[in-house]
Amino acid sequence: MLYLPAVLLGYLLGSFPSGVVVVRLVRRMDVRRIGSRRSGATNVFRAAGLLPALVVFFLDVLKGTAAVWVGRWLAGSAWVQERWQTLFSRPAGWPLPAEAFSPLYAGLLCGLAAIAGHNWPVYIRFQGGRGVATTLGTLLPLAPAVAGTAFLLGLIVVLASRYASLGSIVGAALVPPGLLLQACFLPFSLPLFLYGLLVSGLLVFQHRDNIARLLSGTERRLGWPAGPPPA
Repeated sequence: MLYLPAVLLGYLLGSFPSGVVVVRLVRRMDVRRIGSRRSGATNVFRAAGLLPALVVFFLDVLKGTAAVWVGRWLAGSAWVQERWQTLFSRPAGWPLPAEAFSPLYAGLLCGLAAIAGHNWPVYIRFQGGRGVATTLGTLLPLAPAVAGTAFLLGLIVVLASRYASLGSIVGAALVPPGLLLQACFLPFSLPLFLYGLLVSGLLVFQHRDNIARLLSGTERRLGWPAGPPPA
């Protein structure tokens, strides 16, 4: 119950359709009607070029980072804690413990909600992206070294293969082992590891059609024209 407002706010932040807005402003078209019919940066690149795609990527990363920050702030704010105490205190004198609203859990839940909002945005009939940039955005404030390393290695794969999907999948697959390796230098956080496992698995799941096309040799490379999605 305590986390519902934070989760709702994270979902609404993630739902902002940056790809749809940017392409409509730049090209006067609906990015969801071409290419992969997704609103993420890769399809924006095919529809409108590099600069709009970079803008969308930045905005999508920002959505995830902002959601985690907002969750942490709500959980750590003394004013918010006092309001919750007042709202949920029981007549019998059983007040809500101040520790009940954990900044870590609030940040994780807000981050997950932002990813869900990006993938299934309420503003555009739940037709969003795959969550690559927003997932990266949620991981940056939680595990910056792991997120940065996974992003750079994934980017190398993209540049070498020209498959954006392959780089995204590789980057996602590196997050859980990266969090385990990080435990050699920093205290291990089981909630953070489970979060990384969940969002990485979700990201790979969102690319299931790309995986099928990669295996069949029909996946689009970066630079291919945006046309109807493959059958």
